[in-house]
Amino acid sequence: MKKIIAFIFVLGLFACEKDSKTTEQTIISGTVTGATDGKFSITGNAFEKEITLNQDGTFTDTLSLPYSGTYQIQGANQSIYLEPNQTLNFVLDIENPDAITFTGDLAAENGYIVKKRAIRKEVLGTKRQDLYALDEKSYLDKVNDVTKKSTDLLNTSTFKSKNFKNLETKNIDYGKASLLQTYPVYHGYVTENESFVVSESFPKVDANINYDNAEDYNFSSAYRDLVQFNFDESVQDEVDKGGKNEDVLISKLKTIKSENIKNDLVEKSSYYVSLSSENLDGMYNAFLSLSTDETFKKDLTEKYNKLKLVTKGKPSPKFNYENHKGGTTSLDDLKGKYVYVDVWATWCGPCIAEIPALKEVEKKYHGKNIEFVSISVDDKKDYDKWKKFVTDKQLVGTQLYADNSWQSQFVQDYVIEGIPRFILIGPDGNIISGDAPRPSDEALIKLFDELKI
Repeated sequence: MKKIIAFIFVLGLFACEKDSKTTEQTIISGTVTGATDGKFSITGNAFEKEITLNQDGTFTDTLSLPYSGTYQIQGANQSIYLEPNQTLNFVLDIENPDAITFTGDLAAENGYIVKKRAIRKEVLGTKRQDLYALDEKSYLDKVNDVTKKSTDLLNTSTFKSKNFKNLETKNIDYGKASLLQTYPVYHGYVTENESFVVSESFPKVDANINYDNAEDYNFSSAYRDLVQFNFDESVQDEVDKGGKNEDVLISKLKTIKSENIKNDLVEKSSYYVSLSSENLDGMYNAFLSLSTDETFKKDLTEKYNKLKLVTKGKPSPKFNYENHKGGTTSLDDLKGKYVYVDVWATWCGPCIAEIPALKEVEKKYHGKNIEFVSISVDDKKDYDKWKKFVTDKQLVGTQLYADNSWQSQFVQDYVIEGIPRFILIGPDGNIISGDAPRPSDEALIKLFDELKI
């Protein structure tokens, strides 16, 4: 079950230093322009605060922070460093976050974050596919360059926070280690060279890194990347030796000593609480017992309760969406037939990759008692793109357009968090599989044969 890690790269430089006993107040103020609906949110580890702006874009708010560290300004892809009992004022244009300016107690720390981010953009670029496509020497030159320039910036900076510099020194080392660790996997992927292996002289990641360090995990996003990578690899190694994936995952999570690391990895692994799980109840109860994050546990319970409503044999949620050929089509219109639903979008690469196989399956079962329905969750702004895509690609079957993208009721009812997603509904309107095999999976034809379609 080797998985290629998605190309989602966080450009933030730190994470957080959590202290659950902290109750001091932090005052933030400033001016924000370009915010949607006159509001913006600051989020962190188990923290979220929505701030309402005055008509002129100014704001002042008092935060009860759960830890000292960096928080994210949602919508701006911008990190800010906050500590209890300190002040921070910033001026931010959501459309141009790199131009943010700071005053107040923590101005130096936050100014450093912006400068370091600029260095990383300058040296590493903004397209990570291009970075990982470089040959070994060129890649290592960039890794060493960004490390040196970041270190030089740190050594010529002064901060009010007493522990900031020490933690950031380690953060820079973790950043280098993370870049070294990911190159062998990503280079082979972006160059489509599955057999790629780095040379013997390629630097190795320090084998003595402690992957259960609560303080470093809270402060350094690079360290979190290292922990996640190492955790995934350790799980995979056990699965390759014959272990059952879900059992190995839970076993590995139980060995983590740091509460913050365990909580975060539990939350990131909670997609296993899904209709595709062989033991939905067991996985839900295991995750519930492993986490001490009450907000996460509440959200997981809500998700679990929704999933229980769409398990095998339950009446399927309904849809009634616009048909590409005109009018609308509902699930009730198709009663008496098996209905194989493909939830997709024009921007989704894996969805597009399934189209040839889906066409073959549709051709194989043409005239049978089954309807193939594709429901697009493209945003409203991409409505015309959807119309043109269906026409240009000559998509067959019943092509529908969901009325509210990801927030469409059918999508919400099936707890669809990623696409493509396939669903099989029986002639009686009851669910056969809320997470059916993909068209490219031989298991789909086997399932159809078992149902004698």
